[in-house]
Amino acid sequence: MAGWLLLGLVAIYAATGPGCAPGKGRYDPGAGAYDAAAIGDPLVVTIENIREIALNVFDKFMALERTNEAALLKLNPAIHQTAELIRRDGQKVLNTLTDCKVQYQKSRSAEDATKLKNALAAVQALLNSAITYLAEAAP
Repeated sequence: MAGWLLLGLVAIYAATGPGCAPGKGRYDPGAGAYDAAAIGDPLVVTIENIREIALNVFDKFMALERTNEAALLKLNPAIHQTAELIRRDGQKVLNTLTDCKVQYQKSRSAEDATKLKNALAAVQALLNSAITYLAEAAP
Protein backbone atom coordinates (compact mmCIF):
# COMPACT_ATOMS: atom_id res chain seq x y z
CA MET A 1 0.00 0.00 0.00
CA ALA A 2 2.56 2.56 1.10
CA GLY A 3 5.02 1.62 -1.64
CA TRP A 4 2.93 3.39 -4.26
CA LEU A 5 3.24 6.59 -2.20
CA LEU A 6 6.95 6.74 -2.89
CA LEU A 7 6.41 5.74 -6.50
CA GLY A 8 3.89 8.56 -6.79
CA LEU A 9 6.44 11.07 -5.54
CA VAL A 10 9.02 9.85 -8.04
CA ALA A 11 6.43 10.07 -10.81
CA ILE A 12 5.64 13.65 -9.83
CA TYR A 13 9.32 14.59 -10.08
CA ALA A 14 9.58 12.92 -13.47
CA ALA A 15 6.35 14.43 -14.80
CA THR A 16 7.24 17.99 -13.94
CA GLY A 17 10.35 17.80 -16.10
CA PRO A 18 13.18 20.28 -16.13
CA GLY A 19 11.03 23.27 -17.15
CA CYS A 20 12.79 26.05 -19.00
CA ALA A 21 16.56 25.98 -19.25
CA PRO A 22 19.06 28.73 -18.44
CA GLY A 23 19.85 30.81 -21.49
CA LYS A 24 16.34 30.60 -22.94
CA GLY A 25 15.16 34.14 -22.16
CA ARG A 26 14.31 36.38 -19.26
CA TYR A 27 11.15 37.95 -17.88
CA ASP A 28 11.55 41.56 -16.78
CA PRO A 29 8.87 42.31 -14.15
CA GLY A 30 9.74 46.01 -14.27
CA ALA A 31 8.95 46.21 -17.97
CA GLY A 32 6.29 43.51 -17.79
CA ALA A 33 7.77 41.75 -20.81
CA TYR A 34 9.59 38.56 -21.69
CA ASP A 35 12.75 38.96 -23.75
CA ALA A 36 13.53 35.73 -25.60
CA ALA A 37 16.96 37.05 -26.59
CA ALA A 38 18.10 37.84 -23.04
CA ILE A 39 20.26 35.39 -21.14
CA GLY A 40 18.26 33.57 -18.49
CA ASP A 41 19.32 33.72 -14.86
CA PRO A 42 20.08 30.19 -13.60
CA LEU A 43 18.95 31.13 -10.09
CA VAL A 44 15.55 32.31 -11.31
CA VAL A 45 15.10 29.27 -13.56
CA THR A 46 16.02 26.95 -10.70
CA ILE A 47 13.59 28.71 -8.36
CA GLU A 48 10.77 28.41 -10.90
CA ASN A 49 11.45 24.71 -11.42
CA ILE A 50 11.66 23.99 -7.69
CA ARG A 51 8.46 25.90 -7.01
CA GLU A 52 6.59 23.88 -9.63
CA ILE A 53 7.94 20.61 -8.25
CA ALA A 54 7.17 21.63 -4.67
CA LEU A 55 3.60 22.57 -5.53
CA ASN A 56 3.03 19.20 -7.20
CA VAL A 57 4.67 17.25 -4.38
CA PHE A 58 2.72 19.14 -1.71
CA ASP A 59 -0.58 18.57 -3.52
CA LYS A 60 0.05 14.87 -4.08
CA PHE A 61 1.49 14.30 -0.59
CA MET A 62 -1.53 15.90 1.07
CA ALA A 63 -3.97 13.97 -1.12
CA LEU A 64 -2.21 10.65 -0.55
CA GLU A 65 -1.98 11.29 3.18
CA ARG A 66 -5.68 12.14 3.35
CA THR A 67 -6.62 9.02 1.40
CA ASN A 68 -4.48 6.79 3.66
CA GLU A 69 -4.74 8.82 6.85
CA ALA A 70 -5.74 5.99 9.21
CA ALA A 71 -3.00 3.61 8.06
CA LEU A 72 -0.33 6.33 8.06
CA LEU A 73 -1.35 7.53 11.53
CA LYS A 74 -0.74 3.99 12.79
CA LEU A 75 2.59 3.82 11.00
CA ASN A 76 3.85 7.18 12.27
CA PRO A 77 1.76 10.12 13.51
CA ALA A 78 4.48 12.49 12.29
CA ILE A 79 3.37 11.78 8.72
CA HIS A 80 -0.03 13.29 9.47
CA GLN A 81 1.57 16.17 11.36
CA THR A 82 3.79 16.92 8.37
CA ALA A 83 0.80 16.87 6.02
CA GLU A 84 -1.02 19.29 8.33
CA LEU A 85 2.06 21.54 8.44
CA ILE A 86 2.16 21.59 4.62
CA ARG A 87 -1.58 22.29 4.50
CA ARG A 88 -1.06 25.22 6.86
CA ASP A 89 2.22 26.67 5.57
CA GLY A 90 2.81 25.28 2.07
CA GLN A 91 1.04 27.99 0.09
CA LYS A 92 2.57 30.70 2.26
CA VAL A 93 6.16 29.53 1.67
CA LEU A 94 5.51 29.12 -2.06
CA ASN A 95 4.05 32.63 -2.27
CA THR A 96 7.02 34.01 -0.35
CA LEU A 97 9.35 32.25 -2.78
CA THR A 98 7.53 33.80 -5.74
CA ASP A 99 7.54 37.26 -4.16
CA CYS A 100 11.26 37.05 -3.41
CA LYS A 101 11.96 35.82 -6.95
CA VAL A 102 10.11 38.77 -8.48
CA GLN A 103 11.93 41.23 -6.19
CA TYR A 104 15.26 39.65 -7.11
CA GLN A 105 14.39 39.90 -10.83
CA LYS A 106 13.70 43.61 -10.38
CA SER A 107 16.81 44.47 -8.38
CA ARG A 108 19.37 41.71 -9.04
CA SER A 109 20.88 42.75 -5.72
CA ALA A 110 22.88 40.51 -3.39
CA GLU A 111 20.44 41.33 -0.59
CA ASP A 112 17.45 40.15 -2.62
CA ALA A 113 19.38 37.07 -3.75
CA THR A 114 19.93 36.20 -0.09
CA LYS A 115 16.21 36.67 0.65
CA LEU A 116 15.41 34.44 -2.31
CA LYS A 117 17.77 31.73 -1.10
CA ASN A 118 16.25 31.93 2.40
CA ALA A 119 12.75 31.55 0.94
CA LEU A 120 14.00 28.56 -1.05
CA ALA A 121 15.36 27.01 2.16
CA ALA A 122 11.87 27.18 3.70
CA VAL A 123 10.38 25.39 0.68
CA GLN A 124 13.14 22.79 0.73
CA ALA A 125 12.53 22.10 4.43
CA LEU A 126 8.88 21.25 3.74
CA LEU A 127 9.83 19.18 0.69
CA ASN A 128 12.43 17.27 2.68
CA SER A 129 9.86 16.48 5.37
CA ALA A 130 7.38 15.19 2.82
CA ILE A 131 10.02 13.06 1.10
CA THR A 132 11.31 11.68 4.41
CA TYR A 133 7.88 10.49 5.50
CA LEU A 134 6.97 9.13 2.09
CA ALA A 135 10.16 7.08 2.16
CA GLU A 136 9.30 5.85 5.66
CA ALA A 137 5.86 4.77 4.48
CA ALA A 138 7.36 2.72 1.62
CA PRO A 139 7.79 -1.01 2.32
